[in-house]
Amino acid sequence: MLGTLLRFRLRRDRLRLGLWVAVLFLLSLLIVSEVRDTFGTLASRVATLRILLVTPAVLLFRGTPQGTSSGDFVAVLGLAFVALLVGLMSTFLVVRHTRAEEEDGQADAVAATAAGRRLPTLAVLLHVALADLLVTVAIAAGLLAGGLPVGGSVLLAAGCGMCGLVFAGVALLLAQVLPTARAANGASAAVVVAAYFVRGIGDAAGTPHPETFTLTPAWPSALSPIGWAQAIHPFADDDPAPLLLGLVASVVLAAAALALAERRDVGAGLVAARRAREHASAWLGGPFGLAVRLERLSLAGWIVGLVAFAALMGGLSVAVVHQLDQAGPGIATVINRLGGSNGTIQQAFANLGAQFGGVLAAAICVQAAQRLRQEEAAGRADAVLATATGRVRWLLSHLLLAALAAAVGLELAGLVAGWLSDGGEVDSGTWLLAFLWQLPAALVFLGIVALVFAVVPQATVPAGWLVFAAAVYLGIFGPLSGVPDWARHLAPFADVPAPALPTTSYTGGAVLALAAVVLVVAAVVLFGRRDTRPVG
Repeated sequence: MLGTLLRFRLRRDRLRLGLWVAVLFLLSLLIVSEVRDTFGTLASRVATLRILLVTPAVLLFRGTPQGTSSGDFVAVLGLAFVALLVGLMSTFLVVRHTRAEEEDGQADAVAATAAGRRLPTLAVLLHVALADLLVTVAIAAGLLAGGLPVGGSVLLAAGCGMCGLVFAGVALLLAQVLPTARAANGASAAVVVAAYFVRGIGDAAGTPHPETFTLTPAWPSALSPIGWAQAIHPFADDDPAPLLLGLVASVVLAAAALALAERRDVGAGLVAARRAREHASAWLGGPFGLAVRLERLSLAGWIVGLVAFAALMGGLSVAVVHQLDQAGPGIATVINRLGGSNGTIQQAFANLGAQFGGVLAAAICVQAAQRLRQEEAAGRADAVLATATGRVRWLLSHLLLAALAAAVGLELAGLVAGWLSDGGEVDSGTWLLAFLWQLPAALVFLGIVALVFAVVPQATVPAGWLVFAAAVYLGIFGPLSGVPDWARHLAPFADVPAPALPTTSYTGGAVLALAAVVLVVAAVVLFGRRDTRPVG
C-alpha cells in the first residue's frame, strides 16, 4: 500500500519534479560557467574576495568565503541560494500532499482505504526524500558538468539536499499545527527565507581572515540549516559532519509531526481557525474585494521583499560601486555587461538593480495570476460565477489586483532606492523611473499566465514558472552566457527602457505595454468560451 501511495504522488508530481530537476541542473551549471568566464583567474577571484570580506551587506546575500579556488567561489556565490530553492521545493511538496489534499477531500478518500492515516504521511516523507535525492543528483551533475572536482561537487549538492529534508520536516510539523494549508504554506516558506537571512546575518557579522581569504561566521549561522550546509566547506575542508546534524534534525521533526498527526482532525490544525465575523464587510460584496482578501498577505510579502531589495541596492550603490571600481575589472565587468555597457559602472549598477526589481515584479504577476487556476481547481470560482458576477469581471479583478501590486511595489522600491542612494551619480528621480519602467515587462507575464489559464488551465502553474525562469535566464543573464541577441529579445526583460543609462530607447516599453493588453484581451475572450474545470 505504501508503494502504491508513493507511485501515485510521483505520478502527480512528475512534471513539477522534472522542472525542478532541470532548473537546478541548469542553475548549477550556469553558476560554474559564470565563475569560469568572469572569475577565471586567481587575480580576479582574490580582488573580489577582498571586497566580499569587508562588505557585510554583500555577505548577507552570498555565502562564507573559504578560499580562492573556482570551487570555493562557486560555493560562495551559489550554495545558499540553491539551498533556498531546494528548501522551498520541499515545503511546497509537503503541504501540497498533506493539508492541501485534506482540504480538497482527497485525503478522506485515501484514509477510507486500508492505508489509514499514517501510511499517507509516510508516503509523503518518502516522496519528498526521493525528490530531494533527485535534485541533489541534478545539482551535483551540473557542477561536475562545469568541470569542478567530484568530492566538493557531491558534498555541496548533498548539503542542499540536506536542507530540503530539514525544511520538509518543518513543513510537515507546521501542517499539523496551523489551521489551513495556505497558512502552513506561507509559514513554511517564511521559515526557509528566514533561515536564509539568519545565515546571512551570521556571515555578515563573521570574522574575516584576509590573509587566507576565509571567514568564520558568527553564531547565528549555527541556527540555520543553510548555515549547516555552508559549514561543510565544499572544495575546501570537505567536512561531511554537518550532514549528520541535518539528518538528525529532519528525523526528529518528522517524528514530532507524525505524533501530532494522531491528535488532530482531518482538515484541521491543532491551532483552531479564527472565528469568522457574523456578517461580511461590504468590501467583500464584489470579486475585486474577494481577490484582495485572498491575496493580501502573499502580495504584501512580495512587495516588502521588493522594497527590501531596492533598499539594499540603493544603499550599496555608492559605497560598493566605488570599491568595485577600485578593485579591478572582475565584478565591474560583470555589472557593465549585465546592466549596460554604455554607462558608468554606477549607472549600470542602478539599471541592474531596477532589472532585478522587474524580475520580482514579474514574479508578483505570475503568482497572483496563477490564483485564478487555484480558485477554479478548488471549485470556488464556480461558486462566485453562480452569482451575478460575470466571467470577465471575475477574471479582470484578479488581474487588476496583480497589476496594482506590481505597480505599487515598483513605485515604493524606486522611491526607497533613490532616497538611500542620495549623493550618488544616479539621482532619486532616475531611480524611480528605472523601477517604474519595469512594469510593462511584468504585465506581459501577467498576460501570458492569463492566456495559458484561458486555453490550457491545467498547465497554468508549471507553464507560468517555466516561462518566467526562461525569461530571466535569457533576458537577464544572457549577456554572461553568450546567448544570441535574437534569443535574448524573446524575453521581455531585454527590451525594458533603461533611464539610468545615458542613452536609452522607450519604444520597447511601449511595445511591451501593448503586448500585455493584447494578451489580456485574448485571455478574456478565450476564457469566456470554455467551461470551468474544477479538479476532483
